Amino acid sequence: MTFSRSRALALLVAAVTAADWLTKFWVQNRLPLHGWHTVVDGWVFLTHRRNTGVAFSAFAGAESAWRVLVLTLAAAVGIFVCLQVIRSTRDSVLRVAAALVIAGALGNVGDRLLNGAVTDFILIRFFPFVFNVADVAITIGGILLVARMSLAGDGTREPRSA
Repeated sequence: MTFSRSRALALLVAAVTAADWLTKFWVQNRLPLHGWHTVVDGWVFLTHRRNTGVAFSAFAGAESAWRVLVLTLAAAVGIFVCLQVIRSTRDSVLRVAAALVIAGALGNVGDRLLNGAVTDFILIRFFPFVFNVADVAITIGGILLVARMSLAGDGTREPRSA
C-alpha cells in the first residue's frame, strides 16, 4: 500500500493535534489550576495554567466576547495560508512546517472554543513562559517556514546547495 504525501501530512496534523488535546486533558484532570509537578528537578515542571490571550498571554485582558471570535478568525486565516503553502509547493520541509502550524492552531483553537481559554502546562526553568504541545508545533513549524523560505527565496524552489 502506498501512502501519499497528503495522507502523511494529514496524519501528522491529526497526531500532533491529538497529542496536544490529550496532554491538555490529562493536565486539566490531574493538576489543579496553578498546581505543579516536577518532571526534572529544578529544570522542567508541569503546571496548570489557563491562557485567555495569545502567545505569552498577549490580549489576555481583552473583552472575552470579541477576543474568542478574533483569535479564532486569526487562526482560521493562518490555517488557510498554511494550506495554500502545502498546495503550492513540492518542498517537503515547507509542507511539514505548514502542517505543524496547522496542527498547533487546531489544538489551541479547539481548546479555546471548548474551554474559553488555552491550557498551558510546560514550564522550563530558563524560559519565562508556560506553553503547550500546540505552541511547540507552531513555533517549530514557523521557524522551519521562515528558514526554508529564506534559503529557497520564494519557497517554491529547492534551497540552494553550498
